[in-house]
Amino acid sequence: MTLLAIRTERGLTLAQCAVELGLSASSSSWISEIENGKRDASLRLALRIERWSGGRVPAHTVCAELRREHEQASSPDAPTMAPAEALGAGAKTGAVQ
Repeated sequence: MTLLAIRTERGLTLAQCAVELGLSASSSSWISEIENGKRDASLRLALRIERWSGGRVPAHTVCAELRREHEQASSPDAPTMAPAEALGAGAKTGAVQ
């Protein structure tokens, strides 16, 4: 789902959407640019958008920083964490004895 789709579904103007996201009504052009892919949201705003949309607009879809991290994590070449057992005999797992 997109920011535009949710805003439209809720019947909000750009100014009303900006206010609901904790911005000033005059930030409506910024919201429009994010909706149209002309500008990326800041990390803080992207997280607000995700929360505001109930998770229907994931933060990584509107924030370049998070998008890069998401793409790297989704890459088939991304490193995976080895289980503690694979670290070798006698490896400590951090458990308190």
